Amino acid sequence: MERSNYEATDKQKETCAVITMRDMVAKLAVREKIPYEEAMLRFTESRIYEALFDFETGIWKESSDYLLDLYDRYGTNVSLL
Repeated sequence: MERSNYEATDKQKETCAVITMRDMVAKLAVREKIPYEEAMLRFTESRIYEALFDFETGIWKESSDYLLDLYDRYGTNVSLL
């Protein structure tokens, strides 16, 4: 497999992060049987939300399942990040 030297812009990274976040929040809402808006509020108050939009972490490149796993593991425990 050939590797590309393309570097995504911050706008592209933000777009990927938002798409992943929306998908993850939808999964969280279904799983927890709560409204989407409540799931979004829970997520945006977590350290994982901050990490998602800190493009140095690279989380913006990951799947919504990966993001949900991070939220489950570290979403409320700020000392682990």
